[in-house]
Amino acid sequence: MEMKDAIVARRSVRSYTGQPLDPLLIDDLAEFISGIRPLHDNIPVDVMLYEQEDFHMEFARSAMYRATDFVVIRSAMSIRGYLQNAGFIGEQIVLWLTHRGIATCWAGMAKQKSQPSRGELPYVIAVEFGRGNNAPFRRLPEESPRKKLHEYLLGEISRPEFLPVLEAGRLAPSAVNLQPVRFLTAEDSIFICRKKPPVQYKYLDDTQQIDVGIAMANMFVACDGACAFTRQSSPPVLPEGIFYEYTMKLN
Repeated sequence: MEMKDAIVARRSVRSYTGQPLDPLLIDDLAEFISGIRPLHDNIPVDVMLYEQEDFHMEFARSAMYRATDFVVIRSAMSIRGYLQNAGFIGEQIVLWLTHRGIATCWAGMAKQKSQPSRGELPYVIAVEFGRGNNAPFRRLPEESPRKKLHEYLLGEISRPEFLPVLEAGRLAPSAVNLQPVRFLTAEDSIFICRKKPPVQYKYLDDTQQIDVGIAMANMFVACDGACAFTRQSSPPVLPEGIFYEYTMKLN
């Protein structure tokens, strides 16, 4: 399986065998993380690997997560885009693990029990991973519980080569499967947007910014990294309740 294939194959897995992972795979993962491309290279980020016992000791509401291993993403919070950056980094790790045959799930409910230590960046989000228990990967995009692509689009697709990139964004996971990401295309750009959460899910506003970064990572992998993401000072006019996030241009 290649990284691109993992966009379709990956599913959220919440049941694990408990079988330890090969230490060599963990070493390979650490090497991959060290060279990962962030969305914003000016935002300080720490990506740390935890075993189950240590994760449960440090994080509240973590008992629901039963994988053997965890990725913890910490970040400076004073720079705009840190949530999207965390999602962008984390989803690349998720896709790498998937292409190595490892099951994953975003651990959005976990919270650090104490304030960060001096010099430690604040906790943002985590991913659990391990050997899935009877959790086969998806074979076809149709197996994914996502809206149809036209439900993500604000208008028509301007260029046919955008289609696989948009489809990759569509397949991205999101908190409570609300699928907040929306797309508007122009001649040479994809405007990545976010739908305001319903009133009952207002508390997910920050989490949905992570969801945007997750979708962007899928799009990044789908085009082999041959793209650039920017934020425009004068974004397009959008329908009420839709927020502009980023502009993507293919190289």
